[in-house]
Amino acid sequence: MTDPGFARVRRTSAAGDAARSIQEMIVDGRLAPGQRLPAERELCELLGISRPTLRETIRSLVGRNILESRHGAGTFVAALDTATLLEPMQFVMALNERTIGELFEARLLLEPALAALAARRATAAQAAAMRAAIAGADQLEADLLLHRLIAEAAGNALLAAMLESLSTLGRSSRSITATRPGVQRRTAADHEAIVAAVERRDPDAARAAMAAHLERIAAVAEKPMTVTEKPETATEEPMTVAEEPTTVADGQRLA
Repeated sequence: MTDPGFARVRRTSAAGDAARSIQEMIVDGRLAPGQRLPAERELCELLGISRPTLRETIRSLVGRNILESRHGAGTFVAALDTATLLEPMQFVMALNERTIGELFEARLLLEPALAALAARRATAAQAAAMRAAIAGADQLEADLLLHRLIAEAAGNALLAAMLESLSTLGRSSRSITATRPGVQRRTAADHEAIVAAVERRDPDAARAAMAAHLERIAAVAEKPMTVTEKPETATEEPMTVAEEPTTVADGQRLA
């Protein structure tokens, strides 16, 4: 195999340095998703490390879903899709309740700005796709799709990629909050307010509606469900905006 540029690493922290070297090669394109790494002996020589150190390096990268070991075939660069790469972080979030609050802090910084950009930049087709998304029967999937469509309509690929990471991490928290009493009805009204603001091309209203929606869901996520609460089901009638208008942070109401 032609050497794509493996750099020999220092002895002091060989496994960590070897892992970083491989990651750098993936980032700069010298190693591509699905590409097979050199055989073990050759890779040890290229990196200047021992076989035990190489195996430790590979175990570390496999554990982070960066590499993939295939029995009898060798070691390959993984597919590197967002959901797979974030699986270890999802496990950390499951163990640490504080990270849920941090997740919502990040979403509150990012998503209202994306909603405002979407209100300025969304095409008629993109706005129609948002309207169709909130009409879906599966509210969890509709929620994920709507937020993704808003990010795409914002027209900033970097911000959209950041949101995709946050959405992947937040999928488990969404599945929990969606069962809380009143959340599905309230979310339906929030989604209507957000989409209506995008359709009106009103960035301020879109920003405020998104912020109000996330603040409400964050409050639900932080509150433990009591044994007397009855989980909400998908068969409940969705709340319309006319029944209870969305109240934004400054006290104004959105139609």
